[in-house]
Amino acid sequence: MKTIILQGDGIADLPTSELGDRTPLQVASTPSLDFLASHGEFGSLTLPGTARPLTGDVTHLALLGYDPKKYYSGPGPLAGAGLEVVLGQQDVAFICNIVTLGTAPGHVEGNKLDAHVVLEDDTAEDISTEDARELIDMDNEQLGSESIQFYAGTGCRHLMVWVGGVSRMTCHDPHFAVGQGVSTFLPQGEQANVLKELMEASRVILRNHPVNQERVKLGLKPGNGLWLWGPGKPIELPSFKDRFGILGVTLSNSDLHLGISRCAGMKGLNVDTEGDSSRSVFEAYADVAVKLIDQVPLVYIHVQEQPDIREGYPREKVTRLEQFDQELVGPLMKHAQQAGDCRVLVVCNRWGGGRDEQAGTPSTPFVLYESGTSQENNTQRQFNEVEAQKSPVGTKDATRFMNGFFAKPPR
Repeated sequence: MKTIILQGDGIADLPTSELGDRTPLQVASTPSLDFLASHGEFGSLTLPGTARPLTGDVTHLALLGYDPKKYYSGPGPLAGAGLEVVLGQQDVAFICNIVTLGTAPGHVEGNKLDAHVVLEDDTAEDISTEDARELIDMDNEQLGSESIQFYAGTGCRHLMVWVGGVSRMTCHDPHFAVGQGVSTFLPQGEQANVLKELMEASRVILRNHPVNQERVKLGLKPGNGLWLWGPGKPIELPSFKDRFGILGVTLSNSDLHLGISRCAGMKGLNVDTEGDSSRSVFEAYADVAVKLIDQVPLVYIHVQEQPDIREGYPREKVTRLEQFDQELVGPLMKHAQQAGDCRVLVVCNRWGGGRDEQAGTPSTPFVLYESGTSQENNTQRQFNEVEAQKSPVGTKDATRFMNGFFAKPPR
C-alpha cells in the first residue's frame, strides 16, 4: 500500500467580506479536491482538550501520529532540528526573523522598541539567504556569548538558542504584527526583557550594515531588526518507522517542517522552487512526489500559503488554490488511480499563531481517498470548511485518526 499525505498549510481560512462572506476554498474551482471529497472519507480534524490552534507544525505532528499535547513545546526547536542544530536539554530555541522596522510619521528614529516603532515587513522584502546570512553573522559576532548563539537559516527565518534559557513567555509571530506598532507584540513573561534587549541591540547593529545600505540604494527594504518568537525546549519523538513499520520521506521547503520529520527519524527533502520559471511551485512538488512514491511507501508533502493583510489578497488566494488543485492535487490523484493500491490523504489547516479571536479550537477539513476501495457516490461534495463540518463523517481527533490510519497494515 502506497500512501501520499498532502498538508495544505494555510489553505483553509475564515470567510471574508471580499468574497461575499465565503472562504477562498468555497469560491475556488477545485474539481480534483471535490472528486476526492465525493468519493472518499470527508470530514474535519481537530485536537480536543487543548487551547492550541491546529497550526501548521501542530497539524504536521498530529498527521504523523504524535499527540501535540504530549510532544509539542513550540516551533523553535523544530526549526532547529531542520537546520541540524543540536540542542541541550536545558536549551531554549527561538525562531529569529530578520524584519524591517520603521518609525511612525512625526517621530524620530531611536534605539528602543517603543510605541512609535512599526513593523513594516516581516520578511525584509523576501531578503535573500545570502544577504541574511551576513546580517545574522554580524549579530552573532556582536551579541553572541556562551549563553546566546545565532544560527543562519534560509531567507528571512533563522534561529537563536538561549542556553539554559526560559521558554515560558508569550511571543508573537511577526507576520501578524505587520503594519502595526510593535509594543503590543513584544515578548512578555519571565525574563522577556532579555529578548527585548537583544532585539533592540540588533536594531542598532544592523541599521547601517553595508548589506542594508546596498539594499536601500537598490530600492529594497533593509533587514534592520531581529524578531524573536516561537520559544521551545527540545523534544524527543519515538521513531516513526519503529512505531508503524513504514519508511517515509517528507517534501517541504520549510526548515520547521523538515525538522519535524527529522525528529521522527524520517528523511526530509527540501524542494527547490527557486530559479526555474518554467514550472510553478506546485508542479515542482508534484514532479518530485510522483517519482518518490514509486520508491518509498509514504510520501508526506507540506506546502504552505502564508496569509497577507493586503486588500485583494483573498482573490489572489483563490487563484492559487485553483493552481494547487490543478497542478498538485490532480497529478497525485491520477497517480493514485493508476497505482491501483494507493491512498491519498489531503488535510488543509488554517494558518495559525495570530491574534485569532474565534472561540474554541478551529477544525480543519480532510479527505481520505483509497484507490482500491473507492465507490461511486451520488452525493457531490465540494471540498471546503463548511461542507466538511456538515459531512456525516463529522469531526475526528487528529491524532487518534492518524494512529488508526497508520495501523492499517501496508500491502
